[in-house]
Amino acid sequence: MGKKISVKILKEDIDFFESFFGKKVESFKEDSRTDKMLHLALEKAHDIRKFEIELYWKRATYFFAFFTVITAAFGYLFTSKEYFCFSPIAALVGSLISICFIFVNIGSKYWLCNWEFIIDKLEVYVTGNLYKVYFYDNKYPLRPSVSDINNLISYIILIVWVLCFITSTSPFSTSDPQFFCVLLISYFLVLVIFSILCYKSVKNVLDSDKVPTRFYKFRKNNYEKWK
Repeated sequence: MGKKISVKILKEDIDFFESFFGKKVESFKEDSRTDKMLHLALEKAHDIRKFEIELYWKRATYFFAFFTVITAAFGYLFTSKEYFCFSPIAALVGSLISICFIFVNIGSKYWLCNWEFIIDKLEVYVTGNLYKVYFYDNKYPLRPSVSDINNLISYIILIVWVLCFITSTSPFSTSDPQFFCVLLISYFLVLVIFSILCYKSVKNVLDSDKVPTRFYKFRKNNYEKWK
């Protein structure tokens, strides 16, 4: 058998791998336990990244289905003389779901990038810098971000629903200006409160000292051979 190759951990990665393996690792040999763990970890990271991409588009499809239903409901209420007064409610629901869509897109992009960063850290010791390589034929090739475009669409949808709410309540601007102002203030206040409820950053996790205790218990096996 050939001599096992020893792989040295880069200086900037030592702290990362110390947390990753639970012990300080400065180098490892080919086919060692550490090497096998890295291969498995990279494989899992790729699988989870693909899973996150799949979930990203499934969530987007889920929200667009909601928007289709709400848009149809708003259109019906807005054009109906009998039910016109309910159209602002449909616009409010559309606005709230738009806010959810924005934060879901942000959260999905975060977790997708999180696993891409993990792959960046691990791949150099397994497959090389495959994810870090990109080709271009000039300095200004088109490289639009699909996720950024999707985020832009979510903001546009929110703006459209805000305009729908203002349009559906505009008759009050002449008949009862005070009530119109109250409606607008209440509407934007609800949007702000809802956005605050949806907002969560990494800082919230880092600053949280209260980690809930998780209890566990194994059930006892109660098997007997059939007689």
